[in-house]
Amino acid sequence: MIKQHIGMRFIFPWLVYILISPCCPLAADDDLSLQDRQRVAAIERYRINAINRVIQSVVAIYDEDRQGGGSGVIIDPSGIVLTNHHVIMGAGIKGWGGLADGKLYRWKLIGTDPGGDLAIIQLEGKEVFPATRLGNSDEVKVGDWALAMGNPFILTEDQVPTVTLGIVSGVKRYQPGSGQNQLVYGNCIQVDSSINPGNSGGPLFNFKGEVIGINGRGSFKERGRVNVGLGYAISANQIKNFIPDLLATKLVEHATLDASFSDRGGKVVCSQLNRDAPVASAGLDLGDELLEFEGEKIKNANQFTNLICTLPEDWPTELLIRKQDGMEHRVVVRTFGLPYAKPRVRGGQSGKDEKDPAKKKQLERQRQMIALLSATPGDVRNPKINRGYAQRILDGWKKNIRDDSSVGVAKLAGKILENGKERGTQETWLASDGRIRVNHVMDNKRVVYQYDGDSFWATESGKTTELSLREAQSRWVFNQALMMGSVFRQQPLELFGTVIIDGSDKALGENAYRFKVDSSEGGTVYCWFSMYDQDGMPEVNLVKSSMERDCLNKGGSTFSSWTPVGPVRLPLKRQRVLGLEESVKLQVVDADAEWLEDVGDEVFLTNVKKK
Repeated sequence: MIKQHIGMRFIFPWLVYILISPCCPLAADDDLSLQDRQRVAAIERYRINAINRVIQSVVAIYDEDRQGGGSGVIIDPSGIVLTNHHVIMGAGIKGWGGLADGKLYRWKLIGTDPGGDLAIIQLEGKEVFPATRLGNSDEVKVGDWALAMGNPFILTEDQVPTVTLGIVSGVKRYQPGSGQNQLVYGNCIQVDSSINPGNSGGPLFNFKGEVIGINGRGSFKERGRVNVGLGYAISANQIKNFIPDLLATKLVEHATLDASFSDRGGKVVCSQLNRDAPVASAGLDLGDELLEFEGEKIKNANQFTNLICTLPEDWPTELLIRKQDGMEHRVVVRTFGLPYAKPRVRGGQSGKDEKDPAKKKQLERQRQMIALLSATPGDVRNPKINRGYAQRILDGWKKNIRDDSSVGVAKLAGKILENGKERGTQETWLASDGRIRVNHVMDNKRVVYQYDGDSFWATESGKTTELSLREAQSRWVFNQALMMGSVFRQQPLELFGTVIIDGSDKALGENAYRFKVDSSEGGTVYCWFSMYDQDGMPEVNLVKSSMERDCLNKGGSTFSSWTPVGPVRLPLKRQRVLGLEESVKLQVVDADAEWLEDVGDEVFLTNVKKK
């Protein structure tokens, strides 16, 4: 199979030859060789195969009356669809979606991002939908092939999407929005693939069959409503930052630091700063130079503006600054949200529109959208829908168990390290029925923690004490074991309370779903789950847990080095971290891991005094 990035010099001469040969035949000795013809045929097959792999996941979006026209793409087999905010603004909060199988399916709106022109809708009526995964848009280069698919000019009467082919004309483009902080396209992809009215919300694919962007804009102004080779797509990596917030049923705002930067003397310096902003409290001053933002070296102020456009509010963002005395300082703070104007109902003159059935229905759709867009940004609008998506994500984590019927115990054994120096040892037993035991020895002090399926116990200096759930969670050693052992439960986090998706976040430097678990005892626990693996494939793993969202005082636990242990995958490395920057204070590294099918009850009952 030919790789995606085939040198353009090998492709274009043969494509040009094919196009011009009927009217301008070349001499016989200039004919393509058999090898050249095979190369051209292979390229053609590669392109057609890419289209065939993804075309079933493209959605034609209509309103409830099956009118209008927009596009979308399914990114999860459960029917989760990405589209544009401005598409659902026209269609309403529910409608119909057409697939290439020729059928229409009902959809409903889940979450929307007016600032970045992104929305998630849910298709219904099928157990498993054809889906296409999001690619890594940071790898997109000028000159790459780009396939746009969708429903331009409502041509897809049979629901089969229109396909256009072009190249990436530019990356990291900026297109200003409309109104107050709305429909801003920052760090977006420019393509010459035909993007016309109706393509909005549809996918931009690479030849590997990955979504690298969501098409949303074309340079139509003063040129008529036709494509002129200037289309813009929201990058896949920006979309990844917003997916958890949108699945949480939030009305999303984009990020701001309450600080501005300008180009001065070859440097990017802080030119405006709200003294009450967290970034100011963290050390940023007027005149400080911005060296890096989110790990990327900053060359000019426009680059910073482009990058912060891709982040949601409440995002833990990292800056490297150089103070005016020459000292460098790393700052990690959560962002604010950029507010936007609330919409108003249009029309309805003297109640006349209320008497016209068609206009009345249109007004009702407007009112529904206005009610949605008048919600408090960042709040969970629909806890029931939110909990449904939370369970789907946890079901993904449950896939870490190959066989739920396996009965036994995972035993982990390793060292406790502080600043690379050994401080003790730890043994952890996690039973498939939920029971837990941890032998923790540090500085010659031994503590045994146990959960027998009903109660929590700590044994120290020969004395056994029953703990409340909150007390057990507050012990770092016990908490990490409780979190790992949750994977064996049918409802993994039910032990700790009611679960919702709290929003978008980072953990261990990667995109993560942040969960909030409210206990009946009145306490709260936060858990972070991964979205993707190192290759960009969807993967759910427990990444971090804490009793605080920002791990500022009591800290939290991170989980990594996931390894198969019998029928389950478990993290052989756990770290105690502090703050948004996740500075490591202590870690447990397991050298031995085994699955035991015959372990006596005494392992989990020793020293435990039953009531």
